[in-house]
Amino acid sequence: IVGCAAAAFLAEAGARVDVYERDEVAAGASGRNSGVIQHPFDEVLTTLHRETLGHYRDLEDFDLPERPAGIMMVAGDPSVLEPVARSIAADCPELEPALLDPAQARGTEPALAEGVWACRIETGYPVRPADATRAFARRAHASGARFHEGETAWPWVMSGRARGVLAAGVRRPADAVLVTAGPWTPGVVDTTRAWAPIAPVWGVVTEVEMADPPAHVLEETGVEELAGGTQGTLFSLVNAGGEVSLGSTFTADAPDPADWVPRIKRGAERWVPGVGRAKVVGARACARPQSLDGRPLVGELPGHEGLWVAAGHGPWGISSGPATARIAADALLAGAEVPAPLSAGRF
Repeated sequence: IVGCAAAAFLAEAGARVDVYERDEVAAGASGRNSGVIQHPFDEVLTTLHRETLGHYRDLEDFDLPERPAGIMMVAGDPSVLEPVARSIAADCPELEPALLDPAQARGTEPALAEGVWACRIETGYPVRPADATRAFARRAHASGARFHEGETAWPWVMSGRARGVLAAGVRRPADAVLVTAGPWTPGVVDTTRAWAPIAPVWGVVTEVEMADPPAHVLEETGVEELAGGTQGTLFSLVNAGGEVSLGSTFTADAPDPADWVPRIKRGAERWVPGVGRAKVVGARACARPQSLDGRPLVGELPGHEGLWVAAGHGPWGISSGPATARIAADALLAGAEVPAPLSAGRF
């Protein structure tokens, strides 16, 4: 989504833009996620998230719900949720955290199992996973950006300056190269792998059909810890217009989605018994681009004139990526300053 949004902003500003995608638009995490745009619980990312909501409302052929569905963070013990609720109330009071005992939780969301505690927060916009990325791609194309799908491109760098890209064995000149390759960004810009501030954290999502899916976005607490490097699984359930996604895994190695489907489904039944009767209709895997500090890297790489990056959002790509793209576009075309916490040179 960062690449497609950046292409739109750059093309609309008058730049001639070519987009190279080795697979197809939305083939990565931006199209294979769980399908929820939500508050990222980080001061820097929150600024990006708020701007991103505005970009979504400006998009044609993309319907961001007027109000969030609400996220219910679930746990089997209130001691897990109480510090979370206090922290959110202190740092993000606009999310209106409300700690709900099992009776209140089921009254608010009848799909939940008995005995489940919850903290409800005012965020979470369910969307079909690939819709936002494809909408930005259409916007970029309408402004003249040319898309080269199924074509791998590498930066063509000489004497410390990006001269363009090497694609299909041909050198194609350009004034600047912006790499938005998610977790593969370090390998694209440094084939020695010495520079590696972004790594893949793989997630498997199972798609199911439910007769009466939950109205809220449901999430087990702990996404920050798992996204930061701890491996495991974490329950989530998102109903985006009847497309129900169950997740998710957090692993360093690429998983086989089929192997994880039974485990994800069994784990979800603890929180939502109706999942047991749900029909599995698909599974997908994606690699989240997790940076060392959880924040994206944006800007021109030191010592590499004309070579830019914008990547590293971890699980918050569709929640904050378009704003990152706007920052990158403004910096590339107009020399606008990139906020220090996002600087590509900080690692």
